Amino acid sequence: MAAILMLVVLLALPFVFIVALLFAARTEARRHPWRFRITDVVSQSFSTVGRARLPMLATSLVTIALPAAALQVALGGGDAAAGLFTMPGEQVLTALGIGWLVSLLVGTLGEIVMIAIALDVLAGRPVQFGPALAQGLRLLLPAILVRLLLWVGVAFGLMLFLLPGLVLMLTWAIVLPVLVAERPGIFASFARSGELLRGARWRLLLLFAIVFVAWSLFGGMGQGFALASQTSGARIGSIVVQALVATLTGAMGAAGLSTIYHQLKSEREGLVGEDLEAVFA
Repeated sequence: MAAILMLVVLLALPFVFIVALLFAARTEARRHPWRFRITDVVSQSFSTVGRARLPMLATSLVTIALPAAALQVALGGGDAAAGLFTMPGEQVLTALGIGWLVSLLVGTLGEIVMIAIALDVLAGRPVQFGPALAQGLRLLLPAILVRLLLWVGVAFGLMLFLLPGLVLMLTWAIVLPVLVAERPGIFASFARSGELLRGARWRLLLLFAIVFVAWSLFGGMGQGFALASQTSGARIGSIVVQALVATLTGAMGAAGLSTIYHQLKSEREGLVGEDLEAVFA
């Protein structure tokens, strides 16, 4: 009887969490006059990628999907998880270390470029890949430091207890768009992110929960191909599918964070500077 009761409680916990999150997000929305709607963020994110699909998807493919695919091939093709157990330990550590370094350097550059492009689209400015790439190269070092501080802070908070890490993640979620759009400096970017997200964190947590569920379902398609891969042709197909998924999710992630930043800044502070020039151009 106790085992059945425990099972029922475990099954009910996700639903209780969702209901509590919906209630908290709705209460938060009533307490603040400015608008931050999840549906607007999602629709604007898709619209942003659609309006700049070539530069954003190409950047995501080159800087995120292809390095991930190369690491997957190095670890054993379609079933990379199996490669972790069959390859020599030193070879696995070398591959993972190189993969992490490439992700930090190339992946950060790609994310900055995509954020710069997305911010141009959201502000109504013409999309220009060259200036976005130049901006990415200029901001690469501070962006790498920002990502490292973000990872270390959130990981340390999660190790201490789940709640501090979650709070830091919600507070610093848009630190990279802040760095790209306003260039206030490394530590000032963290403070600015927290300032803009104050009063919107419950809704942001609900948005992240929805995205996590969607990503799990969508990403599971590529993992399903990997598990079913037995022949070399099937493994190649699995790598291609997972690369396509990584390309889309990388572009959508950058567009989503940029949209959150743009919407919060517009709603809380109004359009200023170049945004006003774009409106009246």
